[in-house]
Amino acid sequence: MEQGTFEYHETLRLFVLVAATVGAILPSIYSLSHGIYEVFPFFYLLPIILVIYFYPRYGVLYSLCMGLIFIGLVYYYSSPNAERLAVATVWFAIFIVIGVVASSYANRLKNEAMKIQKMFENSQDGLFCFDRKTRKLVEINTTCTRMLNYRREDLIGRDISVIWPSGSELPAFLTDTEESSTAGRLEVSLVARDKTPCRCLLQVILTSQNLVLCSAFDIKKQRIADEEIHRTLEDLERQVRERTAHLERINEEIREKIQKRWQPETTPPMKNSNDESIQRGQD
Repeated sequence: MEQGTFEYHETLRLFVLVAATVGAILPSIYSLSHGIYEVFPFFYLLPIILVIYFYPRYGVLYSLCMGLIFIGLVYYYSSPNAERLAVATVWFAIFIVIGVVASSYANRLKNEAMKIQKMFENSQDGLFCFDRKTRKLVEINTTCTRMLNYRREDLIGRDISVIWPSGSELPAFLTDTEESSTAGRLEVSLVARDKTPCRCLLQVILTSQNLVLCSAFDIKKQRIADEEIHRTLEDLERQVRERTAHLERINEEIREKIQKRWQPETTPPMKNSNDESIQRGQD
């Protein structure tokens, strides 16, 4: 569907551009051949502007071609008149200047738009943009569609209630965005494709006219990650306590062994030699 729409718009652009180009050249031939020299130069401005708008990269080249066609026609039909040739040369320079300046500015804007588009698509946060008046989704990035288990083409042009049911949160949010260009963070419940709630932290990034750009951060995943970290820390703490207790027991056993090893041995008392002699005599 998107491919067909793109081809349709591209064909329409080419048709408008060709019509504007022919509409500039044919009146020039008619005017020059009938002695009308004041009006036809302005016909060249429209196709130059259209090319700069549709195809900024080719603006300078197209302006040069149109300028050469213009000055060639003037030289062909008005070669004896030096004044007309001078005016035609000035117009040729004007066409080139318009093409260079406008194309440079248009290319710069296009590059900035492409950078913003890449940042939007590659953002780690879920981003979506909707029209505040019509409540239609205008754009949504891959992170947000993955979070809600949708495809991008399934949401573009749909009412925002598809992912954000019209409860008490949405009207209050729209009222806040109308009163201020930015709104504070709001914990809301979006709805995934399978109708399961997805608790998110929502924040307005930008409002322009009726368009509202929002970021949605999945709190559930963050909570799961926090719980995993908490359990890991508790497990590490338990292991440290067990290891410490084990080392304390080993230390106590080693201390007891050392004490037993270095304890002085008790010797039995020595008998008197006289007592031994008497004992032998009696025997």
